[in-house]
Amino acid sequence: MEKSNEKLIKALNKDLEKEMAGIVRYLHHSFIVFGPNRGPLVQMFRAQATESMTHAIQLGEKITALGGHPTVKVDQVFEPGYQSVEDMLAEDLKAEKQQLQLYTEQLKEFGDYNLTMKLMLEQIIVNEQTHVDEMEKYLRTSNESLVVLDGHSRKG
Repeated sequence: MEKSNEKLIKALNKDLEKEMAGIVRYLHHSFIVFGPNRGPLVQMFRAQATESMTHAIQLGEKITALGGHPTVKVDQVFEPGYQSVEDMLAEDLKAEKQQLQLYTEQLKEFGDYNLTMKLMLEQIIVNEQTHVDEMEKYLRTSNESLVVLDGHSRKG
């Protein structure tokens, strides 16, 4: 392994730990969600787990391509016991925002490493921003929505 790759591999392994935690967190939420909206929420949580797994695979493959060894560690997952759907979504939103910030910082630091590294980080950032947007929509109540009619904003 080249000396110049060590810092990048360490950063990617940190990402891998967080993506592995995302898989665990989203699957756990899919198991414990109840109520009339259980079906769509289970689908959403499991889709998010699958997306985290896709990111984990990308990261692991990149780590080995760089001559590193992918970690088997999983970042800590918050487990408070009972959680409402809103609690779960708020926890997921917080984690997605943290991961988005981490990937954005890494793009600044490692984006010039090579084109494929830059593109991989940019694509993951797009995915993470989409997750943040979706979580924020899930947490928004209908009376927070603004409807624009005839150029005037009104509460929806």
